[in-house]
Amino acid sequence: MSEEVSLREYMESRFTSLQRAVDKAEESVDKRFGSVNEMRAMVTDSATRFMPRAEYETAHRALVEKVEGLQKFLWMGLGAVMAVQLFIGIVFVMLRGGGK
Repeated sequence: MSEEVSLREYMESRFTSLQRAVDKAEESVDKRFGSVNEMRAMVTDSATRFMPRAEYETAHRALVEKVEGLQKFLWMGLGAVMAVQLFIGIVFVMLRGGGK
């Protein structure tokens, strides 16, 4: 039982096989590009949420200036407290020394 296949049937069979292969390749490419588009959307979304560098530097500089101001105030306060303690100590020494 030998089957003879006409040239037309052979070509239709080959064309159908090639068309299936092309369809699968297109489907694969569509999936790949879908993933790439999702990644692009994620990057775009995260980029819109990031603070621009110039804005960060301005805010950071303002915070640094505030901290430095507070440090100066703290050191001046500590200096004043130490001066008062020294003055009180001298007064007590003079009062004790003057009573003898």
